[in-house]
Amino acid sequence: MTLKQLEAFYAAATAASFALAATQLHLSQSSLSKRIGDLERHLGRVLFDRSGHRATLTQAGRELLPRAREILAAADALQAAMGQQAPLAGICRFGVGELAAMTWLPRFVARCRRDFPELRLEPHVDLGQALEERLESGELDFAVVAGWSSRSTLVSQTIAKVRYGWAGAPELLRGHARITPRTLQETVVITMPPGAGSTRIFDAWVSAHNLDVPRRLTCNNMTAIAGLVSAGVGIGFFPEGWLRPLAERGAVQLLESDPPLRSLHYSFQCRRDDIRAILPALRERVMQEVDFSAPHPLR
Repeated sequence: MTLKQLEAFYAAATAASFALAATQLHLSQSSLSKRIGDLERHLGRVLFDRSGHRATLTQAGRELLPRAREILAAADALQAAMGQQAPLAGICRFGVGELAAMTWLPRFVARCRRDFPELRLEPHVDLGQALEERLESGELDFAVVAGWSSRSTLVSQTIAKVRYGWAGAPELLRGHARITPRTLQETVVITMPPGAGSTRIFDAWVSAHNLDVPRRLTCNNMTAIAGLVSAGVGIGFFPEGWLRPLAERGAVQLLESDPPLRSLHYSFQCRRDDIRAILPALRERVMQEVDFSAPHPLR
C-alpha cells in the first residue's frame, strides 16, 4: 500500500466523480482508477461500488475513509516538519464574485505566480450561490464568497468585511439625500439577483424593518447596475470603496439610510473534507491580498 494509492482513493471518495478527482491530482482518469484498483487488491476489499451511474463507497470504503484522511494528514505534517514539502504545482480552479474580480483578484494571481511558479490558477467569476454549488461538487478547489455557507460539506472562514452605501442619479433624487420608506415605494430599486451576497443583506434589511419595495429591477452585473443608476433608472447600493470614485466623478449622488445597510462579511470557503496542503497556502495569500476597496489596475 502506498500514499499515492491512498491519495487517489481519498480524492475519488470526496469528489463528485472520478474525473474531478483525477483533475485534482493532475492524473488521467485511467491512472487514478489503476491506483485505486491496486489499493483494493492490496487490502483484499472492494472500496467502490461501480455498478451504478456513479461509483459509490462500499462499507469497506466508508470504513477506510477516516483512516485514509488521518494517514494523509500525518504524512503532510511530517513532510512540513522535515522541510520537504513538494512545491505547489498543477491547476487550481477557484471562484470569486464580481467585486473581488474588480479589486484584489489581479494582485492575488500575480502574487501566487511569484510564490508558486509551477501552479496554474484558473479563476471563475460568478454569483456566490453558483460558486458554492460548484465548490461542493468538486469543480472548484476554493471560493471567496459573500457570507457564510449553510452547506454542511463546506467550511467558511471570514477574511474581510465590506460596508455598503446607497446612491442615485442627482436628477432623479432632486436634492433628496436620505432613503425613506416612501423613497423605496416610489423609486425603482436595482439589485443583483437573489443568489448574490449583497442582495441577501438588502433582503434582510427590508425584512427586519418591515419595508415595502414594490418596484425592483434585477441585474447580474454591478458595473451595469452602476450605469443604470447613473442614467436615472433607479437607486442602488454598492460597496463604499467602489462607490466613492463614482460619486467623486459626479456620476451618482450618495444617499444616507437610517438604519444603514449592515456590513457584508466575505469568507474563504472550501470543502470540509479537503485536506490538501494547497488550501492553507492559498488562503494565506488571499488574506494577504484581499482588499475590496482597492482600485482595479485598469480603472
